[in-house]
Amino acid sequence: MRRLQCYSIFLFTLLSFQFAFAAPSKEAPDKIRSVLKQQFPDLAINDVKPSPVDGLYQVLAGANVLYVTGDARYALSGDMIDLQDAQNNLTEDLRKQARVNGLKALGQENMIIFSPKNPKYTVTVFTDVDCGYCRKMQSEMSKINELGIAIRYLAFPRSGPDSPTFNKMVSVWCAKDKKHAMTIAQSDKQVTPNLCSDSDVMKEFQFGLQIGVSGTPTLIFEDGTMVPGYLPPEKLLEVAEHLAKKSA
Repeated sequence: MRRLQCYSIFLFTLLSFQFAFAAPSKEAPDKIRSVLKQQFPDLAINDVKPSPVDGLYQVLAGANVLYVTGDARYALSGDMIDLQDAQNNLTEDLRKQARVNGLKALGQENMIIFSPKNPKYTVTVFTDVDCGYCRKMQSEMSKINELGIAIRYLAFPRSGPDSPTFNKMVSVWCAKDKKHAMTIAQSDKQVTPNLCSDSDVMKEFQFGLQIGVSGTPTLIFEDGTMVPGYLPPEKLLEVAEHLAKKSA
């Protein structure tokens, strides 16, 4: 019911601004970028292009989506739903693709990966070595791998930079044997301090913030679907299978 109310508010807002919408123009994207940069200097805009609604443009900033009128006067924040296509959430589709693209750009070279020989599914997990449910997930890694699921860890120390947890995770990511160091850290044992300068912990933490991660564990499935919180191994498999069939 709450989601339906949010959608109703968004649709009502669109109708309220219908007379402010202008026909698509070549100048609109540049104007929108300029106005948003003036209003929000720290906003990193990836793309501006027409949305499915005439005169309304979609602005992609990381995995955040904003809708702006062609004259750059009004900005709307909310989900756009296609009521003629099984209530498809067009905004969430954009977010999912942005997450997939972001992960691809980030690369997996510095991720800590626990994988069976021939994984059926891959789940990327933002983790914190001092998070209770992250530790529970790590303790079940053998079962997860037996189910054909590969786990790719990204660092997301919830306490932020320059904290004991952040430094502990840097030591894990800087370890010669990262998988062993991760297992030790997730078991609440001492990891050999190693604050190397080329750790990706800060980069991964910032990427998590950009795509809306706020806690751990946070799971990103192969289609870009983001699920906050812990899932038992069997439920993890169920969700992975469902999303794979849905994307096929």
